[in-house]
Amino acid sequence: MTLNQYLLELKQFFKDYFTFNKSERNGLLVLILILLVIGAIPYFMPLLIKKPSTDIASFKKEITEFESSLKKRNTIKHDTVESGDFDYSNINKSSAEAVLHPFNFNPNNLPEEKWKEIGLTDKQIKTIKHYEGKGGKFHKKEDLKKIYGISESEYALLEPYIQIPTEARDSNKTTKTFFYKSEKNTVVIELNSADTTDLKKLKGIGSWYAKKIIAYRIKIGGFYKKEQLMDIKGIDSTRYAGFCNFVRVNNNLVKTININTATFEELKSHPYIGYNIAQALINMRNLHGKFVSVEDIKKSALVTENIYAKLSLYLTVE
Repeated sequence: MTLNQYLLELKQFFKDYFTFNKSERNGLLVLILILLVIGAIPYFMPLLIKKPSTDIASFKKEITEFESSLKKRNTIKHDTVESGDFDYSNINKSSAEAVLHPFNFNPNNLPEEKWKEIGLTDKQIKTIKHYEGKGGKFHKKEDLKKIYGISESEYALLEPYIQIPTEARDSNKTTKTFFYKSEKNTVVIELNSADTTDLKKLKGIGSWYAKKIIAYRIKIGGFYKKEQLMDIKGIDSTRYAGFCNFVRVNNNLVKTININTATFEELKSHPYIGYNIAQALINMRNLHGKFVSVEDIKKSALVTENIYAKLSLYLTVE
């Protein structure tokens, strides 16, 4: 086959496959138009469909109400669950601690307003007043525990504040006088070796707070000074003042942490260290080797003077 013959056959091939008659051309034109219409639909659809009107004012109002509820929730959370003290394993205890604000009181004939100040609900107060209306009287602390509606956790918080007077009669007088009987604060308690029985001898410290003191002592490794008791939630300056002259600390019983050998978990678990400082100390030790002195931890930006003053008492390099 010559080149001319090959070119003629190739020309005939293209002519056979790319030559359209009139009906085929019309069909192709219609197909092209359909494709153009389909491609243009996304651009013209917004013009054909009317957007629903949005009430901006109503939407802004809902946002404002939502933000307000969040602020209120955060405020309640901050006031009642501070520094992670809410114990989710004992909801009743933490809930009672959040709503009750006890002070020294005699439950006999206590006005309703005073019960409300303590934090009892209207239903609980109504039950107490109904008990008194039937001639009931609180002869000892445990009698309050028998009132329907007052839980074990609530009673544990109230118990240290209950002061029921014992009636006494002066032999030379016909009038009655009253005095508060208390066997507490008769001995000095050493905080780092005391058990719950010892601690309950302190004024204002019942089973509830005695357990909290023991638990906190274990966490920090012992007390270096008695003022540390006020780091425990619920032991404020007023409660502390009631027994501070009857406690002492033996510094030799304080347990220290060797920062050259302690693990991350051991450091993190100490209340004065926490996650971030523990991580910083581990990183410093890995980068620069063992600490020569406890004061070396001040090279970390996280260890301020105040933190160092508290923390250094619990650390050692030996």
